[in-house]
Amino acid sequence: MNTIKLFQEFDKPGIGDKFEGAFEIRNIKDAKLTLKIPSNPITLNSKSLQVRKNFKDHIGNIYSTYALSDKLLQRKAIHRIDKRMLLFGTHCIIIKDVEKFICSILEKLDDIGFSYSHNLVKYNNYNKNNHDLTLFDKSHTLSYQKEHRIIVYTKTDEPVKFEIGPMNEYAEIHSTEDVIKTLRVEYVV
Repeated sequence: MNTIKLFQEFDKPGIGDKFEGAFEIRNIKDAKLTLKIPSNPITLNSKSLQVRKNFKDHIGNIYSTYALSDKLLQRKAIHRIDKRMLLFGTHCIIIKDVEKFICSILEKLDDIGFSYSHNLVKYNNYNKNNHDLTLFDKSHTLSYQKEHRIIVYTKTDEPVKFEIGPMNEYAEIHSTEDVIKTLRVEYVV
């Protein structure tokens, strides 16, 4: 599990996220920004200005997965995985027993003594309106990621590593390209 700071600073498109760790976004129309230079303040006029407030200290670590959930079919009958998911690697793991997988992670976190929360990510258009955010909010530009995340609240700015045991009973490894080309999620009555 990598730190939130890593994702804030990572410069690879789709993986790095400058909004990660923000708890508030304000969009201001017809803004005035004053640069306080001694004896010569400068005021800049802007049609719009966006102000982000981020947590200052280390918050925790994130573990993310792509979530094939019923929410994918709320707006359309068939879901296909976006080809931008190739940015995350040449291979992926399909978890056939999601409950067992998530429980194995959460049980290990309990054993270690970490507090945590998990949920599906909510995607927002940060250029519209003002937003009070949680660690389960991301920009709509990343909505193709269909993310489920586990947030682990830690005290140090270091990755969290542990083992959950063998997964061969409930998981399979596949080529990401093959999954993107062939996998279809659809509602069947």
